[in-house]
Amino acid sequence: MGICLLLISFACIFAIFFLRSTETGAYTNLRRSFILSLIANAGIVFIYNETASFFNAVNTTSALVIWMAEALGASGLVYFLHQSGKIDLKKLDVLKGAFRLTGFGTSHKIIITSVALLYMLPLLFLAIYAAPNNFDSHMYHLNRILIWIYNGNLDHFPTMHLQQLYLNVFAEYIVLDTVLLSGSDQFSGLIQFGAFIGSICGISLIAKKFGLAKDGQLLAAICFVTLPIGIFESTSTQVDLCGCFFFIAFVYFGFELLEKKSALALVAMMQSLAFGGFSKYTILIFAIPFAIYFGVRILLQYRFAYAMKVLGVALALMAITYSPFFYRNYSLFGHVMSPLQNTPFASEELPAKKHSVVYTLSNVVKNAGLNIGLPITSFNQAVDKQIRAFHETIGVNIDDPDLSIDPFSVKYSVHEDMIPNTIHFWLIVGAGVLLLFLPLNRDIKWFWTCSALGFLLFCTLMKFQLWSTRTQMPLFAMGAIMIACVYSLRLRWKAIYLIIPLLISSLPFVYGNPSKELVSINFVTRKALGHIPIAICESSAEVGKVYERYLSDYYEFPGKDNCHPLKRWPDYAERTKVFALLEKAGYYDQDRTSNILSMNRDRAYFLSNPDNYLSFKEIRSHIPADRNVGVMFRRNVGYYHFWSATDNDVQRPGQMDYIRYMKELAPLKNAQKKFCYEYILSDDPTLIDSFIPKGNIARIYSSELLHLVELKKISCEKYPF
Repeated sequence: MGICLLLISFACIFAIFFLRSTETGAYTNLRRSFILSLIANAGIVFIYNETASFFNAVNTTSALVIWMAEALGASGLVYFLHQSGKIDLKKLDVLKGAFRLTGFGTSHKIIITSVALLYMLPLLFLAIYAAPNNFDSHMYHLNRILIWIYNGNLDHFPTMHLQQLYLNVFAEYIVLDTVLLSGSDQFSGLIQFGAFIGSICGISLIAKKFGLAKDGQLLAAICFVTLPIGIFESTSTQVDLCGCFFFIAFVYFGFELLEKKSALALVAMMQSLAFGGFSKYTILIFAIPFAIYFGVRILLQYRFAYAMKVLGVALALMAITYSPFFYRNYSLFGHVMSPLQNTPFASEELPAKKHSVVYTLSNVVKNAGLNIGLPITSFNQAVDKQIRAFHETIGVNIDDPDLSIDPFSVKYSVHEDMIPNTIHFWLIVGAGVLLLFLPLNRDIKWFWTCSALGFLLFCTLMKFQLWSTRTQMPLFAMGAIMIACVYSLRLRWKAIYLIIPLLISSLPFVYGNPSKELVSINFVTRKALGHIPIAICESSAEVGKVYERYLSDYYEFPGKDNCHPLKRWPDYAERTKVFALLEKAGYYDQDRTSNILSMNRDRAYFLSNPDNYLSFKEIRSHIPADRNVGVMFRRNVGYYHFWSATDNDVQRPGQMDYIRYMKELAPLKNAQKKFCYEYILSDDPTLIDSFIPKGNIARIYSSELLHLVELKKISCEKYPF
């Protein structure tokens, strides 16, 4: 299997870093080598993707050749270094002791083993088994990977959804190689999961730099492991966790560079910064205070010449990393980062348009408000009311379009994109307050100052969005370290007193992510509580007859508007009997099969688009195997979930591509590539009437939201508008 080449390459690079390291501690060396291996493999991905793109050779063949050569080369290097005596493979034996947790106390061993079994293994399973169904991933993250493979390059392409072109792309570069090597999206979730593990390693290593013993390092790691948005992101094909990992690596190697001059630490630090920003631009905002801090410290500590060397390396790596992508953007949009607002390509405007102290304060409060919601509606409404009153006091419109993209509200949404980190937020606030009064190491105080300033810059420069809890992950990553520093160094309480509540409170997020449930949480909870509906509504006469046969003793038949109210509220024992009858009648079939183990992969792809699933399911059977489908949408959306549903069913899936796109994209090289199709998928029948000659329409298959057009003869036309 091609994906094994990536794993072999990673393992060999890890062995080289591990065996050549001068670190004495096995656990420190293990974590540090893991981080370096992730960065090195990311560098190889970048070089291959951009080189193959230049030759229009982004395809499975070139990926297999390059990664086989890389795996053989890395294996050969390990062998050569061993034969020449520069490394001793026997040193890898220390890993056996590390995996046995040698040196840890009994309580620590129990915690680490529990986390591995109850957190990491289920999340790894989800990263591999679960269908990638994140909304943004379908709209542009995975959709553009699909088109890159069609085109054989990373160049911009004609599309209806401009975010597929100009938004950061590096995390998708890495996912692209997993798709090329495996032939599917089965392993695409491993990228964020790997970043999750790398982030845990980096956070615990930074904690070690600040003098925390194993107890404190474990607490810092657990604070991040149990972060709800981190748990959800670790199995998704989003990019925020990937960007967060590179940010953490940048900070860690920055502190390592302050300890001693090191070419490896310098390159790792600056390449992490470049890749982090290339994965998510907001990473650069959080990194600005740290970059200034490291720059000043390096200048004072190592003097001007070395500081200029550091700056030169940073600029060179930034230029190499960003130049190809910025060139593509500039050639099309006339701007290196995103389309300008006064052009035909004008898209969403993420940077804030007004700046002042009160505007920053407004966005600080609103971004904090994303993390204070509870599953208690009355509480959320009360807090929302207070925040709105605060904005009236400072004279700022809470939903000012120059400062916000989404209307503000305090809520508790268990959603993969916007789940709040309530417990962790209040722990960070508490630790921040204590930090003002407790005497701590100067480096720790500067560290938290840089972290807080990064958040202030984020709130100053970027508009408020409801899904920003995932964009704030760098703050929570640094906050995990600060919590551990205050808790372990000054309060001197046992870490286990905080670790256990964090693990227990966050465990449901591992198994109950609505986008990929391992356990049907709603069904299991209702069954345990004996929770039954006060009325049941039938979807058809046949269903109504089934309900009446089983439940007429408890619900009134016939009812009003096809809904049948409960005759009386029974006690718990009787409710369990009613629940069992409801289950037997099929009332809970949807809830019971909401977990990914009970549903087919097609349906799993559509969990973020359930209406689309019902519509596409009606017309899917009319698309034969190995047929190309032209996508003619009016809305600016992606189509990955539609393609993936067909890909899951056939040995040789056909191609899907936009045949309707903005006319300003017509000059693109990829707009001229021939794409011949036999079917058209559309979300608007008027588009079909406008563009397709009636003489070429064989038949139309329609559902509630979608329309599939079968053509009489193959068409190769595209329709810029």
